[in-house]
Amino acid sequence: MPDWELRQPELGDYNRSERRTDLVLIGHVGWATNQTASGTKTVIGGSGYAAAVAASALLVGGVGLVTQVGQDFDLTALRCLNINMEGVAVLPDATAKFFIHQFEDSTRSFKSELGVAATPRLDLFPLAYLRTKHVHLGTAPPAQQLAWLRFLRNRGCVAQISVDMFEHFVATEPDASRQACDLADIIFLNKLEYKGLYGENYYPKAPTILKHGPGGADLVADGTSRHVSALAVREIDPIGAGEVLAGVFLALRVQGLREIDALSYAVSAASSSVTEFGVDGPELANALMHIRAKLPLVLDD
Repeated sequence: MPDWELRQPELGDYNRSERRTDLVLIGHVGWATNQTASGTKTVIGGSGYAAAVAASALLVGGVGLVTQVGQDFDLTALRCLNINMEGVAVLPDATAKFFIHQFEDSTRSFKSELGVAATPRLDLFPLAYLRTKHVHLGTAPPAQQLAWLRFLRNRGCVAQISVDMFEHFVATEPDASRQACDLADIIFLNKLEYKGLYGENYYPKAPTILKHGPGGADLVADGTSRHVSALAVREIDPIGAGEVLAGVFLALRVQGLREIDALSYAVSAASSSVTEFGVDGPELANALMHIRAKLPLVLDD
């Protein structure tokens, strides 16, 4: 076991943060070079960033982000999200870089230079976050996800914990990826990842959001499956759409919205995100604003 798994934070003041944080996102933030049939563009990306953009628009002030960036990263983009940044660590090394090529048949090639994000700093986790409602582990090497899962449970965190899979890690580290899923309370994965981990006739132990890209998503739980369709859109850059879906779904769920309704809004937002490069564009922002405007009504139903 790597010794970074064994490090524990010092006991401190659980009330250091005055803001209630109901959803904690653990994921990478860095520079993503996305190559698709529509071109190539470098944007701010990473699983932590994409999920935070989506969740913070719907759970204003109630989202905490846990990530590690280098001193070369401008924190302005994160500060604009109105999130709790107590878990954002700025460390002396390079910020993570991701290179994803999305081919026309929907397969991907992937490589990364994780820099400061290569080793999770469990010792920097804000102890107040142990009392949150939900913790989400974004796509990451499964060893990192497992380290966080063990850490959170060993520290007495009673929150629901979700994990998001990634095709590259399912293909290269299927056993560790499956183990992370087995320890989680909610799983997010696409059809190819599902097939790689479970085959055709097996249901995961935990409730699962099964993503079908332009085909929408399924909510699979207790041996049943409910489907949400997606509107047809012109796809420019689908990279990050899965994280947007997770961020919207979880932000709505911690506010009490029914699972199937939360998934419907999440699919809608994810569909908007694929129509532009990155997750900072006006189409996604407008979609999130539209969902937020409906929240007082749907939460009162």
